This record gives sequence, C-alpha cells and structure tokens, in this order.
Amino acid sequence: MAFAAGSFSVPPKHAFFMKGLFEVTQDVWISSVGSNSQLFDKPGIREKYFDQDWAPAKFEFDTPTNEHMQNLQRYKRADKLQRRQLLEAAYVFDEKRWSKVKDLFALEGFYAVKGKLAEILKQFDLGGTDLVEFPIYQADKTTQLPGPFYFLNLGSQKDCLLPELSTNLEAGVLNVRTGKRRWRPKTVLHDGDAAVTIAALEGADLWVDPKFPGKIFMSGPLHDAIEAAGLKIDFLFAKARIVEE
Repeated sequence: MAFAAGSFSVPPKHAFFMKGLFEVTQDVWISSVGSNSQLFDKPGIREKYFDQDWAPAKFEFDTPTNEHMQNLQRYKRADKLQRRQLLEAAYVFDEKRWSKVKDLFALEGFYAVKGKLAEILKQFDLGGTDLVEFPIYQADKTTQLPGPFYFLNLGSQKDCLLPELSTNLEAGVLNVRTGKRRWRPKTVLHDGDAAVTIAALEGADLWVDPKFPGKIFMSGPLHDAIEAAGLKIDFLFAKARIVEE
C-alpha cells in the first residue's frame, strides 16, 4: 500500500473479506449519517484553509463564503474537489471534546476519518473517492498529533436510485445542470424505502447518487465490515430494495 499525492491507493476490491473474516453479502445500504448532528457536535478542533490564517479557538463558526458553499454543494454530490479546496490542517483547542470524537468526524462540512474506520475503508474499492491525509496539531499549532487523519474526498457516483419505485421519498428541486430532479426522505429512511437498480451492486463500495444528495451509499460488504468493527457510530443505515429491471 502506498500514498500518492496525499491520497491513499486502494487495494483490490473486498481484500478485507478475502481474509475469510466475513461472508460477502449482496446488499446496498444507505447512510444518513450526515443527519446525526450529535456525532459532529463541537469536536473541539478548528481549521485552516490554504493561504489563510487559523480559525479562532471557539465553537461558533463565521458565515461561510460563497466559494465554500459552492465547494460543499459539489462535495455532497461527490463532484470530487481538488486538494486545495479542502482544508489544509486543523488544531485541537478543547482536548476534552476532542477526546470524545469517534472515527468519523467533520470539519466545515467535509467528512474526516481516523482509526479503525480509516483502516476498513482502505480495504475497499472507493472508486473515485480518495482518502486524503491531513495534519491535526495540538493547541500550539506546531506539534502534530499521531494520526493519521484523512478527509473522505467524495468522488464516486452511481445513478441507481429509482424514485418512482421508492416509498417515503418526496421530490426536491430540479438540477438545471443535469436535468435530473433531486429527492429527499419525507421522514427517517427505513429499510426498503429506497429502491435501486441491480447495477448498484457493480463497481465502487461507497458512492453518492446525484438524485439523492447528502446520503452515502455502501455495498453490503463495506456495511458489514463497519458494523462488525463496533465503532459505536450510528450511521443511520437503511437497507435499499434492489429491483431487477
């Protein structure tokens, strides 16, 4: 395994399962983890953008710039960002809060991973998504924490959602750029609510559907590995219904 341009090079698909640890399952799962506000609440770290000063040591955030909002919208639909469009680094200003942060956290709306979760993701086919390593420092902004820490730079898409065969979904705005309508859950997403094509079983183990922004889709094997790891993270998983067209 090697690093290239700050990103992790993913090994062959399902290498984790080739070790005989789990039985491969042919399922598709949808995570609404972005709605788990408690998971991302006040992690005790602040950020630094490239060519900018460090953000102040406080929990309150300034109004985001138009550029950041545009990048965040691109990120949510897995339109992969350039390295400099992500954050350069972060620092811990509240060690008590940081000590409670789990293997999935967020900085300025960008998902970041560490520990067991990062190691699991390295074993799977992430398609166009990269694990981009970045530093986190102590409060002195000089002493680097052991890490490693990675941004989950979403860049894999599959157009597999079947809204007309799904339940508990409602139509959102029409994307004038793609001509496709976006959809959102009416309430909490449950097993079987979302229907997807059988083509969802092919390719990457983690992806975003452009018709369902804000949700992260995962293959059965990746979902099972995460659940088996005992990460104590509520990913708000719901199993999709696979439709053979």
